[in-house]
This record gives sequence, structure tokens and C-alpha cells, in this order.
Amino acid sequence: MNWFQRVGRHARLTSQALLPPGNNPPFLILFVNSICNQTCEHCFYWRSLNQPDDLSFDELEALSRSLGQVETLNLSGGEPFLRKDLAEVCRMFIRNNRVRQIYVPTNGSFPDRTVAAVASVLEEKDLDLFVCELSLDGMPEFHNRFRGMKDAFERSMSTYDELVKLQRGDQRLRIHSISTATNGNMDEIRRLTSYLHERCPGMDHHNLALIRGDRKNPTLEGPSLQQYESLAAEVKRVWAKREETRYGSIVEPMLQWAKIRTATEKRQVIPCMAGRLSAVVYANGDVSACETHAPLGNLRQNTFPEIWQSVAAEKLRASIAAKDCYCTNEVFLWPSIVFQPAQLVRALGASKAFRPRAGAEQPAPANFTILQ
Repeated sequence: MNWFQRVGRHARLTSQALLPPGNNPPFLILFVNSICNQTCEHCFYWRSLNQPDDLSFDELEALSRSLGQVETLNLSGGEPFLRKDLAEVCRMFIRNNRVRQIYVPTNGSFPDRTVAAVASVLEEKDLDLFVCELSLDGMPEFHNRFRGMKDAFERSMSTYDELVKLQRGDQRLRIHSISTATNGNMDEIRRLTSYLHERCPGMDHHNLALIRGDRKNPTLEGPSLQQYESLAAEVKRVWAKREETRYGSIVEPMLQWAKIRTATEKRQVIPCMAGRLSAVVYANGDVSACETHAPLGNLRQNTFPEIWQSVAAEKLRASIAAKDCYCTNEVFLWPSIVFQPAQLVRALGASKAFRPRAGAEQPAPANFTILQ
């Protein structure tokens, strides 16, 4: 996508944020399955894993045909690559809904299956970007124990090695890593980020997420704000050179600023566009505006437009607009910042302190605790 196309896309999505919500939320978070082969301690979806009621391909096709244009498809699970028809699902949304960007977090357990699915999706020439995000929580011993799988880390590295071969032939494939920050793995992630930068030259980005939701291990808490900000600065310093040309890198400091301000002040610092620009569909067909709120309906009882235009959906959108809730989930923060001009300008100015120069770690403020 060239700069002219990016400007046009930005203008279109910004105007959509100002209009009444139609049946085409441009950012769709789709839980493609509930099946997972790991038992991660920080999982917020653990109560819904490994259920027998995942949507079939035909049901997902009905969803796709009920939607308008979807700009970005964020897939989730379960472990997405355990869905045998994952590539067909992706290609269907590209063809029916003009999806241009797909993001898929994965635990990296299945190198061959992952590469086969990604290669198939990349046959769709209209796709601009496919981002595979390897979920890693620390160095091998810690990560394997935390994930309940003896060779989890090693298999992730094997998946990276196979993906990077595919990437050499198609630069639309980008490889990221993502780590969930808790009060127990700050030092682990610090070592991990240096390791990944050296071990994985084809990896563009190491993302930090804050633990959230009803985690499986209830003793896990968020890190202190001081720890988190210091770690974010270190990650930014290590990856600074690769970030220079990465798509979307300009937003990263804004996200860090917004997440920390939101957690500190316990309120919506950025007016949230969930329910307008973003929608969530769970593996069992439940539909909601975001992952914080209860479902508005289920696709097995009503179509997406019926749910999205319902009285319950309007009430939820009004509640979100009234700032009755807040969260640090960047999947919803990102479009809320980028496609509201006043918030974009505000975040751009305020996030200067979150743009550490290579070789210079920024000081952290007083020691608050991040609450999720």
C-alpha cells in the first residue's frame, strides 16, 4: 500500500468513525476456534477453551456475507492454526469483505500447519499484509512451564524458521512476537527481547501486552507501572532500527502512553470506538462490541446486522461513549486513537516521552500498580 492509498484509507475510516454504525465494523476480532493445546497461566479465555460448539465454515460464511467491507481481520482462539480450514476462512473474508490486513497470534506449536495455511492465504493477491504473532512469555524454561508444554519455546522457534523462509518470497508476510506482561516475568521478557532480536533477524516487532481479564492463574497480577514503562523503553531501544520501516510503528508510542495513562487513571483516556469501529465474534457465535462486555446476541439465533442494530447494542454503545468502562486492550485502543483526529493529535504530542532513542532508556515515574 503506497502513501496515497494510506491517506485515502485513513480518511475513509475516520469518516466512518463519525457516522452511525452500519453493518461493516472495519475491525473484526474473530475467535476462529476454541481448541488449544496449551494451558497458559495468563489466559483470559480459559473457561471457554476446547468446547464442541465452534462455528462451522458455513456459519462463518453466513457471517461474512452479512457484513460489508472489513478492513482488518484480527483472528484469535484457541490456537488459530488448529482450525483445519483456517486458510479457507481467511480467503473467504478477503474475497467477500475486501479484507486487506490479517493479524494472527499463535503459540507456534505447529510449524508445518502454520506455513501451509499462511502460504495459501498469501495466494490472495488483494491482501496487503499478513502478520503472524508468536506468543512468547519468557526464555525457554520459564515459557515452557508457564504454557504447560515441555517444548513450547523450541517449537515456536521452529515455526519462526519456517515462516521466515516463506517471508523471503513474499514480503507481505511479517513476523512479530508478543509477550504478556505480568508481575512475574519482567526480567524474563527483558532477556527474551534481546534474544529474539539476535536470533530472529526476520522478526520486525516485539509487542508488550498487559495481562487482563479472568486469568487462569488468579495469583497473577499486572506489573508495577515503573517496571512496565522501563521494560517498554528497553524493548523500544532494542528494536528501534527495525521499527523505522515497520508498518504502524508510529502508533506504538501512542499505545504505550494510552495504556499507562488508562491504567493509572482508571478511566477512558481515549474515547473508545468499540461497537462502532470494532466488533468481536466468539468461537461459539456470541457477538459483542469488545472483549470487556457481555455478548449482545448469538449468530445461531440472529444475524450479525440484527444483533449489531439491536436496542441492546445501542445501549452498549451509549454506555461506552459515556465512558462507563475502560481497558488497556490495544486492539480497541489502536483504532480509537488513529481514526479520531483530535485524539490522534493529542496522543501524538503526549507520547513524546514514550519514544526513547536508541541507546537511551527513559526514566519511569512513581511506582503505581497496573490494575486490570
